[in-house]
Amino acid sequence: MRAKARAAIIGVSAILIAALASPWIVPLPRDLIPPLSQVIRFRDGTIMRAYLASDGRWRIWTPLEEIDPLLIEATICYEDRFFRYHPGVNPFSLMRAAWQNLRAGRIVSGGSTLTMQLVRLIEPRPRTIRSKLIEILRAVQLELRLGKRHVLELYLNRAPYGGNFEGVGAASLAYFGKPPSKLSPAEVAYLVCLPQSPSTRNPLTGDPKLALRARNRVLRRMLERGLITGEEFERAIGEPIPRSVRRMPFNAPHAADYVRSLRPDGTDVITTLDRGIQRVVEGFVEAHMPRLRELGAYNASVVVIENSSRQIRALVGSPDYWDEEHGGQIIGFNISRSPGSALKPFLYALALQEGVITPRTALPDVPLKLGGFRPENFGRRYRGLVTAEEALARSLNCPFVELLRMTGYRRFLSLLERAGLPVGEREYGLTIITGGMEVKLIELTNLYVSLARGGRHGPFRILKDDPLIEGELLDPGAVSLTLKALSLRGRPDAPHGSNFSSPKAVVYWKTGTSWGRRDAWCIGLTHDYTVGVWVGNFSGKGAEGIVGAVAAAPLTFDILAALGSNEKEIPMALDHLVRVKVCPLSGLPPGEGCPEAVLTWAVRNGVPSRRCPFHKTILVESKTGRPASPWRRYRPGELERRTITVYPPLVAAFMGLKADRSVKGGPSKLRLIHPTDGAGYVLGLGLRNVRGVPVQACGGEGPIFWFADGRFVLRTEPGEAGFLSLGPGEHEIVAVDSAGRSARARITVHAIQ
Repeated sequence: MRAKARAAIIGVSAILIAALASPWIVPLPRDLIPPLSQVIRFRDGTIMRAYLASDGRWRIWTPLEEIDPLLIEATICYEDRFFRYHPGVNPFSLMRAAWQNLRAGRIVSGGSTLTMQLVRLIEPRPRTIRSKLIEILRAVQLELRLGKRHVLELYLNRAPYGGNFEGVGAASLAYFGKPPSKLSPAEVAYLVCLPQSPSTRNPLTGDPKLALRARNRVLRRMLERGLITGEEFERAIGEPIPRSVRRMPFNAPHAADYVRSLRPDGTDVITTLDRGIQRVVEGFVEAHMPRLRELGAYNASVVVIENSSRQIRALVGSPDYWDEEHGGQIIGFNISRSPGSALKPFLYALALQEGVITPRTALPDVPLKLGGFRPENFGRRYRGLVTAEEALARSLNCPFVELLRMTGYRRFLSLLERAGLPVGEREYGLTIITGGMEVKLIELTNLYVSLARGGRHGPFRILKDDPLIEGELLDPGAVSLTLKALSLRGRPDAPHGSNFSSPKAVVYWKTGTSWGRRDAWCIGLTHDYTVGVWVGNFSGKGAEGIVGAVAAAPLTFDILAALGSNEKEIPMALDHLVRVKVCPLSGLPPGEGCPEAVLTWAVRNGVPSRRCPFHKTILVESKTGRPASPWRRYRPGELERRTITVYPPLVAAFMGLKADRSVKGGPSKLRLIHPTDGAGYVLGLGLRNVRGVPVQACGGEGPIFWFADGRFVLRTEPGEAGFLSLGPGEHEIVAVDSAGRSARARITVHAIQ
């Protein structure tokens, strides 16, 4: 007997232990939290845009602390006033429901607690006794495992509120256009009454009279329980109920789509975008579009970055998200386009940093033909020689092609790669400085922020939790001199006309226009903000009016003027600069023959070591002024030193410069021996021992430089013969000596196989 009693006790104990442990042994429901709508927010927490959940419903998760306390208390008061006291099940409610159902002969009351209703939302089942028992067990489990607060939070985020709106977050936005933390008593009562019969009380499918009566019942219950005052009750009773569903928040749609692509799994993402700045920028884009359409452009994109934090404050992808004809949903600031001249400031800064130039260094500004690449200045105007600073300020293509050759293509490519631009494996060659490498507006604008930050570069910040990570990209002194050039007024790329606002602060800006006038760019910055603007057509169609200064610059200046700036200008990094003497003609440290010197800025660690090549000192006969003969012996006093100016051959040829007139006589005229003008040559292409077209010149001074179709190909001495490898067709051959004399001939090459 004792053994049986002991066994019975053990059995009962095991059953009790199993019953007590079952809430922790049995797994919680798998779909405790359903698929949620992704919400993208501005930096102040307001919703930028919300997206449907994967099952096609609106569910915006809202923590309990962001829900109006009156809504929480009214829900408990109306749905389950003993919620805070029972373990998930209210036995008295169950017995009352059983008695009501028995008297009615059918199910008229379920006696469910708020927790049991949550179980039904998570695991829907037919209304049977078995289902009720499961609900009871699950309710106890949820209470024990999750606690009252989490259960209440889950219920308020899962309850049905009509249509495809679930949870108070989505319902509050849909019916009242506000978050559930800012509701009036009447709005609270309306939301509280919906879950009991969402289909008959919501504005889309319900009966307004039934909905109004249900809401007022909730208001009376709230009054009875002391949740509202009599005055609040009277005011709430007079308020109408919603008659329509509001549009869910839909602000900065391109920015939201872009952020969603960065955080596809984030349910609630806070960005760095400023709601006020975003509206200002969108307003300016809309205001400029009629003008841009007249110019032939139907798309525009804008990026605004705050310089002090590198945080993005506004993004516009296109003027109209719903413009299907012109690709309105394309995220314009994130597509790759040719930047035209917009990369020139960074080559200029690199050349200053590496000691290749000073701002006054003279660069050749003449037409070029480099293989199949023929860079041209905008407007096809050339000046022969320009300073590097002027070349940047006027955005001259030919001088910058030469500057890229001087600085080094690989060195510049490395700079762009360190700046995070997608360089890739492609060989761009010298075209990279005139728009050969495509970039994204958001990346290029961020690169210009580095000029405002003294050469320090790092990724832009668009999410609230993005850290500021930077490293030195350019010398602060080189950046200061670059900004000086970019702030010069009276430039050809300044906005034209009176269709823009002029900012009070100093603006540093650069425009760009791609080949074929398909893309117009302007990146402008003040002390506080950097604004990048692209204008064009997503289709790639060009138009005569798609020019940086005309299409993009006015919009950039308008936005900068509206944003303002706390400081008038960006201070120069004087600790990284030094004043140096240079020749006023070459802009390089003076040589022995330079007649004078002027002061200019240079980077402290990048002072050019190359001396002025323009001024040369030679010996001439004192009486005749002729160059001294190497075969004659002169007595003391018969010779004197004299300085002559020798220009680069291409510059001399373009400007028609002759030998320095201070030297009389001198070498004879440069004359071509081969080829003769109008000659024809028949060459066997691909055959052995065929050396090409012979060239030879006599006269002139110093070495002779040969150019074929504007491209330097050979150097010879006077009288020395050479050969040029030329393809079939017409060619122009030019010989230029070191004094700038030139001779030319046009020839035709015929090929035989």
